[in-house]
Formats: sequence, structure tokens, C-alpha cells
Amino acid sequence: MGVPALFRWLSKKYPKIIYPVVEDEEIEVPDENENNIKVPVNMASANPNGTEFDNLYLDMNGIVHPCTHPEGKPPPETEEEMMVEIFNYTERIVNMIRPRKLLFLAMASRLVPK
Repeated sequence: MGVPALFRWLSKKYPKIIYPVVEDEEIEVPDENENNIKVPVNMASANPNGTEFDNLYLDMNGIVHPCTHPEGKPPPETEEEMMVEIFNYTERIVNMIRPRKLLFLAMASRLVPK
């Protein structure tokens, strides 16, 4: 779950850590059969936010929970749907930041006794 109120404390102490993000979106182009196919964001291009980042550290527990218990829509019905939601959201964040050297995914596991 993380450290309670850490984000609130950090954002109040260091307000410049939060700023709006410009997102490049996938474009759709027609194929030879006139079906639209999505072309992914080119991660090698410059970051549209004007700032380049070497590293991105993600707390995956903060991604898994909202993907499995979304607000405003029903939760995924299958484990496969849940994983697709997690992958899509993770990819969206990575596309926003575009780390050049390191992507660190941290996830705590909980051992459940039998």
C-alpha cells in the first residue's frame, strides 16, 4: 500500500515535482484493406514535454490496484483482462516519461499462508 500520506507530504514540500504532462497518442492509419491499425508512439523521439529523463521508478502496487478496482467502470472479469489493463496503463506511463537508461518496476508480494 505504500507509505501513508507520503505523496501529499512530498507534493506540499516540493510543489515543483508536479506538472502537467503532454501525451503523444497512437495514430491510426488504414491498411491495404481499409482497416484502421494503431501505430504505437515512437519512444525514440524526443519527449514532447521538453524534458528528458534517464530513469523511471514505478511502484507497481500503485498501478495494479486502480487497474483491478477502477473507479467509474466495472472491474476486469478475468485475470487476462486484468493483466491487459495493467500492461496498458504501464505502457501509457512509460510513453509519457520515456526513460532513456532505466525502467525499474517495484512490486511487493504478499505470502498467503495455506
